[in-house]
Parts: sequence; C-alpha cells; structure tokens
Amino acid sequence: MQQYFAVDKKDNDLILNKNDENHIKNVMRFKPKDEVIVVYNNTMYNCEFTDNLLITKIKNIIKEKNNNRKITAYIPILQEEKMSFIIEKGTEMGITDFIPVQFSRCKYKLKSEAEDKKITRWSRIAKEAAEQSRQIQIPTIHKIETVDTIEPLNGVNILCSLDKNNVKPTKQILNTNNVCGTINLLFGPEGGITEEEENKLVEKGFIKTSLGNMVLRTETVIIYLMSIINYLS
Repeated sequence: MQQYFAVDKKDNDLILNKNDENHIKNVMRFKPKDEVIVVYNNTMYNCEFTDNLLITKIKNIIKEKNNNRKITAYIPILQEEKMSFIIEKGTEMGITDFIPVQFSRCKYKLKSEAEDKKITRWSRIAKEAAEQSRQIQIPTIHKIETVDTIEPLNGVNILCSLDKNNVKPTKQILNTNNVCGTINLLFGPEGGITEEEENKLVEKGFIKTSLGNMVLRTETVIIYLMSIINYLS
C-alpha cells in the first residue's frame, strides 16, 4: 500500500502535501475511498481518500513511534549520484539525520550558493525513501559542516578509520545495549580522513573504529554499519 506524509491534521482528517498531488492523481491514479497509509506526527494511520484527494480520512492507527533511537550519519560531500545513494539507502535502513561534511579530501566542493538547492533535493530523496520503506519520520538533512564546526556529541560516536593502530573493532563499540539510543556515524571520502581531522574528531568524543580488513567504498559504509545496528536492535 502506498504511503504519504501528512502536513496537517483536522479532526479525523489528514491533509497531504500539495507537492504529492501529481503522484496521487496521475501516477498512482487514486480515487475516493481508495486506501492509503498516511503518517503524521510519528504515527502511522490507515486512511481512505475523500473526494478531495489531498484529504484522507483516518480509519485506524497502524503504529506509533515506540523508541527514541536517533542515528545521525555524518557523510562526506560526494558527487550527486553517490550522495543520492547514501541518503536513499541510509533512510531505508533507519538513519534519522544526515549531516553533510566538507572534509579536506572531498574531491567535490559544493559552493555555498548551491547548498540550499542541494539540501532541498536530498530532502526530497529522503522523503521518497521514507515512504517506500514505511518509516514513520522523514530524516532531516542538515546544513553542511566541517570538522571544525562539528559539536561534541553524546551517545555512541563511531569514526570509521583506515588507521591500523589505535582503533577498536565494531563489535566492541556496538552492542544490544546501546543500539537503541543515540548513535553518530562518521565516515570520510575516498582516501579517508586526514590524521589531523581524525585527531580533532577524537577530541570531540568520536571513537576510531575499524571496519575489519575490508576497504569499503564510501557509499557502502552506511549499509555495512546499519546492517549491524539493525541486527542488534
């Protein structure tokens, strides 16, 4: 069943985003009384369309948010295809926040005047992926950070490092007791993060973590880590 996110709730009606109108009418070809899943305020409802296809009537609650898990992915600025892949697959696997980071080894440099347009595009990708994977919230795409502007963090802070020394294996960092809380995942571009950047991040509370003997593509790291987290959850 198709899912949408509502922008407002009035009595027993959920109001859909006007931006979804074309998809509702011309792609899915919904009619009044057709059933649809609608999410509002972290609650998933079974609804049916009214004569106005941007208004749905609640039939019953399917599920409500039942955990406080918050997983933030600090992702390097990459070419558009790879950024889209990371945001799409990360959303499907449960990332709640994405923070793009301009590392010194990022080959792609995003100009400040293009930032808002990119964030709008990435947010749309996250919304569509959240609908497809039946998430009850759309991940937030934050403004671009640098290593210097990242604030010290609470929770489990994983820094994926290519360093062969002074790193801990993933299995020592993630366990069944901490995967349902706050987790911050940070990984760099091709070539990794510089030693200077890693030292700054360690000072901010990140733990240098090894992904084993494998050297993964940047866009694969999110799938690898989220697979572990979801398995332990």
